[in-house]
Amino acid sequence: MKPIIGILPSYDDEKQQIFLNETYVDAVIESGGIPFVLPLTNDQKIVFSAIEKIEGLILSGGTDIDPKYYGEANSGKSLGICPLRDEAEEVYIRLALESDIPVLGICRGMQALNVFCGGSLIQDIPSEHGFSVIHRLEKPEIAFHSLTVEKSSPLSDAMGFGTHTINSYHHQAVKNIAPDFSVCAVSEDGIVEAIYHKNKKFVLGVQWHPERDRETATENKKIVDYFIKICSETKKEKS
Repeated sequence: MKPIIGILPSYDDEKQQIFLNETYVDAVIESGGIPFVLPLTNDQKIVFSAIEKIEGLILSGGTDIDPKYYGEANSGKSLGICPLRDEAEEVYIRLALESDIPVLGICRGMQALNVFCGGSLIQDIPSEHGFSVIHRLEKPEIAFHSLTVEKSSPLSDAMGFGTHTINSYHHQAVKNIAPDFSVCAVSEDGIVEAIYHKNKKFVLGVQWHPERDRETATENKKIVDYFIKICSETKKEKS
């Protein structure tokens, strides 16, 4: 049986619509999982029931997290804040960690893992950190840059350690690392590009989008493939 992978979607406040880029669904299917779009709610009973039914959780990309969650005022650079998503994500992350199911945080999803586990963010890389590496271009252009993956981490297990080139769509980044997490990839300008939980089976956050550019960037496919493999093992343990 294939593992069921819950994917947390985004929310458009203006249109009052839940939405999800199809690349997440396609990537899960191509890697051997069954995608399941999760309800966007902070109701703990509903979230707990959803967590019980999945073998893995993907925290998708999206807009910025309200800085109040890491003890800062909005500098004016944190944009598109969605209270519903923030509230829902906080509950999903807490219950997923308590259940010790595999978690893959992508872009905003990595930032959410860090924030809701006690870390903080750089609200805007260009104004706070500089332009030595371009981490985001205006659509439809895509930024690419290199990073270094450390040995002995879930990320190196998935894609190998050393230097890799990845896509980049973000203007915020991890600042202070959450307790129980470690950094496992850094860009040339020192921006944290991946983190993992030191005490859980598999909780990995990556700042780029491994669900995209899978045909041209084989390392991206390796990350999703490895995540689905871990989720398959979790399903076997459950049965």
